[in-house]
Amino acid sequence: MKRILVGFDGSEGSENALNKAMMVIDENGKLILIAVVPVPSDKNLVDQTAYELLKKRAHNLINTVVNDIGSHEFEVIGMVEEGDIAAKIIDTANDLNCDLIVLGSKGTSELGMYPIGSVANKVVQYAHKPVMVAR
Repeated sequence: MKRILVGFDGSEGSENALNKAMMVIDENGKLILIAVVPVPSDKNLVDQTAYELLKKRAHNLINTVVNDIGSHEFEVIGMVEEGDIAAKIIDTANDLNCDLIVLGSKGTSELGMYPIGSVANKVVQYAHKPVMVAR
């Protein structure tokens, strides 16, 4: 696998997904970590201040994980996107021509009250790329 997208939100499930992805990535491949922040119009975000805090936490989380991974034979990049979590993961995998999407099977995100299992279920159902769900 040369290009793997990992949905990452700091949950135990996303940590497991990252570990699995690191085991199957090719040398000279690209490991892409993505955190998705729901837009302020989402009913779970009450105000702009909460939204800005959530975005900041997502950027800090991704930057920390990318730095913690360190140097390997593959490239590691991180990104934070906004919108529907499952849709953004699918769209990003398509846009970046990823070979594989890796997600955690369940858990609660450090970035919000979004159960990961429901996101993984949507991605598995609608993605046109292979999806690995890590337990």
